[in-house]
Amino acid sequence: MSYNCPFCGHQFDADALKRPTGITGASYCPNCDGRVRIFLPYVRFVAAFSFLIALSILRILRVRTIPAYVVGSILIWIPVTLFLNALSMQYKPAILKKWIPRPPRRRTFFEWLYERDQIRAPEMFDKDKKDS
Repeated sequence: MSYNCPFCGHQFDADALKRPTGITGASYCPNCDGRVRIFLPYVRFVAAFSFLIALSILRILRVRTIPAYVVGSILIWIPVTLFLNALSMQYKPAILKKWIPRPPRRRTFFEWLYERDQIRAPEMFDKDKKDS
């Protein structure tokens, strides 16, 4: 499989893609060192479609209870999604897009709680009053 860099247009093999941070984060073009990401075009559509297939299979099997519906839909949804992802990669393979950095994340509840409970010592001297 080969990719085209969105920055320089250089075509290279998938093995040449630089990934210094592992599978998460940005990858780099071997020619221009531009930050790129691998984009799978049909992932969301395949996930939603396979979930509908899983629900329809359970409907055909006449599952009536809610816990069986939940567990059965998860057990059926995973292999159907994997199969449809593999099938969709034959028709529309992955492409490279420019890396878009995520906005800074918000503090979690526990970070807020920790900062809220820190002991803050009062000021020993008033900054406004100066000793004369």
